[in-house]
Amino acid sequence: MASETEKQTIILKQFIMKRNLITFIAFSAFLTVGSVACYGQVTINQPASIAELMELKKEVARNESAYQVQVYNGNINDANRVLLELKNSQKNQPVSLVFESPNYKVRLGSFRTRLEAEKNLLEIKKTYPAAFVVGLKQ
Repeated sequence: MASETEKQTIILKQFIMKRNLITFIAFSAFLTVGSVACYGQVTINQPASIAELMELKKEVARNESAYQVQVYNGNINDANRVLLELKNSQKNQPVSLVFESPNYKVRLGSFRTRLEAEKNLLEIKKTYPAAFVVGLKQ
């Protein structure tokens, strides 16, 4: 026959189990109600001009370049020679001659990311080992 202490222990364990069950059910109900509230519909009302401006901004961003590969830096005669060499060998890339006092700089390409410029730099360095990537001022 169970003693009084054993009966109290059994009653206490049953109480704890019921409390845990009620807590679990309440917590599950809370999560369910919370997740149902996450599903909704958002309607954005904006003028058509905003959509046009966003498209224009995307188009401009596609055409912007932030990096070039600088191949030469020095006097005008050598700069023109390098410019012609690059125009003949790199027909798929734009080549430009820039004057920044007191030097002329020959730059190649028009890259949106530094990674693109670095990839092209690996090929250019085979012919022009002093070449490096420059960031353009925005």
